[in-house]
Amino acid sequence: MSTTFTIKQIPEALANRLRRRAEDNHRSLQRELLLILESAAAAHEPARARIAEPAVAYSHESKPARRRSAGTKSGKLSLDELWQRSRRLGTQSTSESTDLIRRDRDARHGH
Repeated sequence: MSTTFTIKQIPEALANRLRRRAEDNHRSLQRELLLILESAAAAHEPARARIAEPAVAYSHESKPARRRSAGTKSGKLSLDELWQRSRRLGTQSTSESTDLIRRDRDARHGH
C-alpha cells in the first residue's frame, strides 16, 4: 500500500530545478522525487538496518556454501565470503550503480 504526500508552496525556482533534474535523468518528476526521498531516508538509516543478512548462503550449484580455508589454492570466494566482504565494504544504496552508469553515459555524450 502506498501513501500520498502533498507539498505545498514550493518555490518556482526549486520546482524548475527538480523538473530539469528529472529531465536530465530521463525520469518523470514523480519518479525523480521518489528516488530523492528514498535516498534521503536510506542515508538516515544505520548501516546495519540497510543490509539484511541472507537466510542461507548458496553456491552456484544450489548447495549450501562451504567456508574455504585461508589457504585455498583456487583463490575463489564462496558466496558466503563474498557476502561478508560486501557487508564490510558498506554499500550504501542500489542507486549508487545507477548514478555511476548515468555519469559515465552523460560524459560520453557530452552532457
